[in-house]
Amino acid sequence: MEEKSVYSSYRWAMLVSACLAMMSVYVDMIAIAPILGDVAKGLQVDMGAATNLMMGFVLATACVLIWGGVVVDKFGMTAATILGLLCATVPATLMPLIGQSYGVVMVARLIQGASIGFIFAIIGPTVVLWFPPKEHGLAAGIIIAFISVGSALGGLISPVILSSGISWQGAVAILSLVGWVSIVFAMIVTRKPPSAQVVKGLMQMMEPSAGQLTFGKAFKLPMTWIGAFVVFFNTWNLYCFLNLVPPYIAAPPPMGVGLGPVTAGKLALAGTIVGIVSSLAGGSFFDKVAKGNQKVAVIIGFILTCLFAFPLAMPSVYTNLLLFIICLILVGWGINFMGASLNGFIAMNYPPSIVGRMVGWWFGFGTFGGALGLYVGGKTIGSTGSFKTAIILLSISACIGFILDLFLRPSKD
Repeated sequence: MEEKSVYSSYRWAMLVSACLAMMSVYVDMIAIAPILGDVAKGLQVDMGAATNLMMGFVLATACVLIWGGVVVDKFGMTAATILGLLCATVPATLMPLIGQSYGVVMVARLIQGASIGFIFAIIGPTVVLWFPPKEHGLAAGIIIAFISVGSALGGLISPVILSSGISWQGAVAILSLVGWVSIVFAMIVTRKPPSAQVVKGLMQMMEPSAGQLTFGKAFKLPMTWIGAFVVFFNTWNLYCFLNLVPPYIAAPPPMGVGLGPVTAGKLALAGTIVGIVSSLAGGSFFDKVAKGNQKVAVIIGFILTCLFAFPLAMPSVYTNLLLFIICLILVGWGINFMGASLNGFIAMNYPPSIVGRMVGWWFGFGTFGGALGLYVGGKTIGSTGSFKTAIILLSISACIGFILDLFLRPSKD
């Protein structure tokens, strides 16, 4: 099973398809973040209500992730990938026609949020069915890195399009073109099944009791629940960082830093682009240094987030541009460094027959943390007129996640 000759070089085409899909849905998610003030004005709502458009997206992600893995396991990679991309791309394309009503836009965001529920569930099967064990961390890290690629593109380009005189609805629609390209690529590439020899070998590697582990029985294992809560607090940080930091930078004082949408897109890029390097480094760390032990990378990630998130809300930091960028980079690194290790843990500790569903469960339940973080953030923004409390809560969430990870270990049952 360790021999790379068993694994087709076609695995890299599958990896590209997964990366493009991941990038596309996050472009659509983040596109409105740095221009949220303009979205709020256009829809005639306050900033707290506009923030709920981000929360609705993430809430739908959480709900669909829980059963999105079922689509992967039962109907295959092509069905899950195309369905996910259509959920994100069609509403974005139609935004110039439907984007005048807050209620309609909220429904559109809910539909778009379902996209990540399907796309995220393909990570586990892609890694475990197409890549040798020594490349699990690398493959997962590359896919997760494209969360940051998509976030960076969406956050950087949408303010530029808006500044050219195009409406925010038009900016969203233009960025949806990435999704249509990804759909065509996925339809061509993902139809090929994995090697039968690989699938057979994976099942033979499992202990008899593990081979009999069903999706229902997996919920009796402590690692299933502890791991989901670890993801819960990591995802709180991830989605609040991606969705709240750009409008925080753009919003005028005292609500935010007051640097405007274009500068917000550029500065948020400092935090999101480092996620690309961090995800890749996290994957290599899992493979080469931690030797398949997820705990160290997760601890490092939570510590960095805890130490450097709350300074982002301090005037002495956000008025010093260099110091502010350094904190953004360190928080972005910490949040993304642990992703490959968490996915690798799932791939190594559940049978291939339920890997998709367990990825869906861990990250579906966990993504409710992102929805809760954005909901709480929106409430505090509406009540205080400032983003600062929502930013400080990232550090508190990281502290809780750090404690939980100390108890996460493979089950001996």
